[in-house]
Amino acid sequence: DLGTGERLQAAQLRRSIESTPLDQFQHIIFIPGLLHLKMACADAIWQCFIHPLASQEDETSLMRDIAQLWPKETGIMGSKPGFWRMHQLIGHAGTCWQLDCWRVFAKSKAPQIVDLETFAKSEPLLEDLREMVHEMVYTYVVTHRLQHMHAKQETMCDIQFENALLLKKYFLLYEELSYAMNCGDIDCVKICIVNWIPILKVVGKHKYATHMTNFLLNVHFLYLPGLKQAIQYHIIVNPMGK
Repeated sequence: DLGTGERLQAAQLRRSIESTPLDQFQHIIFIPGLLHLKMACADAIWQCFIHPLASQEDETSLMRDIAQLWPKETGIMGSKPGFWRMHQLIGHAGTCWQLDCWRVFAKSKAPQIVDLETFAKSEPLLEDLREMVHEMVYTYVVTHRLQHMHAKQETMCDIQFENALLLKKYFLLYEELSYAMNCGDIDCVKICIVNWIPILKVVGKHKYATHMTNFLLNVHFLYLPGLKQAIQYHIIVNPMGK
């Protein structure tokens, strides 16, 4: 975790007066654990969409989903849910949001489709599904268009819809990071880290953002090819954290 990295940096700083690289501990390289990054990302979602009391007043808020999924745990989710509860919430609520987007979008394309079962019975082709996904991303996931939405007059803004766009984007980023870690796709993991760094900064997790930024800079511009390859092959060798 980051505490280990900070202790290593302190030890290297104290040993910097030694005469040899070995005595200076230059052979020790700190690599941040991705499980802890995943925990920080889950906590960032909690700080954005659950912890603020104002975020719970929205009819489309994440707290309303919690009341449906776990009605007896709304107090826990609003105070200190922990990583595992947030991980489950992101998975369950994210799936529900995505299925609902499919239902609404499919109905907009064909009014006779009233639910997802009817849509499945229509047996759409894979190419049709791909085209629908590309359209849905621009409709139901936040993009650069959010700036234009904010530029509108207050009476013309749909704040609930804008919050839902952000929520779905953060859910998808978290799910992509989890999937890439489970599959061992280190290139995809690095792309996800780039997207999460500004989010971590916004919620005040500057240490995580700094460590992940330094990690990417070192891997891409500082380390030699052999060391770079070794780090990429072994950084997710233990994704379960055991």
